[in-house]
Amino acid sequence: MKKIIIFFLFIEFLYSQTITLSSQAAIDLCNIFDIKEGIVDILWLKVDKLWHLGRYEKIFPVINLIAEIYPTEIEAYSVGSWFLINGIAPRVKGEKKGEIKNYAISFLKKGIRKNPENYKLYWELAWIYYRDGKYNTSLQYLEKAEKYPHEFVVENLKAHIFMKKGEREKAIREWKKIKEKYPEQKNIAERFIKKLERENDS
Repeated sequence: MKKIIIFFLFIEFLYSQTITLSSQAAIDLCNIFDIKEGIVDILWLKVDKLWHLGRYEKIFPVINLIAEIYPTEIEAYSVGSWFLINGIAPRVKGEKKGEIKNYAISFLKKGIRKNPENYKLYWELAWIYYRDGKYNTSLQYLEKAEKYPHEFVVENLKAHIFMKKGEREKAIREWKKIKEKYPEQKNIAERFIKKLERENDS
């Protein structure tokens, strides 16, 4: 009964005001009453509500709290970093923009330290560096991602990096690997292989 009361008090707290409870206090509360999963679900609902209300400046503190309460919540790091780079950084200029982006990268790296055997956050970092044209750094993170069970996006990004760098033979090898490993991507892989082979012959 005590858990239920605490749970509903927490919900009331979240929806009645902006989160002002310190992260550590929230973590302690969840640990004492073993209600982490329920609280995290409520916090995600809070994120969704703020998103629809356009209260973007209030979203990241909630996502950060989710990560503090539940460090294995991969989506918190993924969504949080994406939101900082794509939702907050474009609204500012100058040095502040770079600071926000660097903070997003640090947030992802924190997620990796908490979840070193999950490919997704390595891939997220690789994607950021790819968009910045830092292809070698991107490849380093993709190689780390490949050490763990992962999806097609890892090899796909590698192949595109090799193409951007003009390393056609490496790109062809990557697309051939994709063709064998991911049969559902066979048509896409074959199209790129033919394109690259034509470029090699010209």
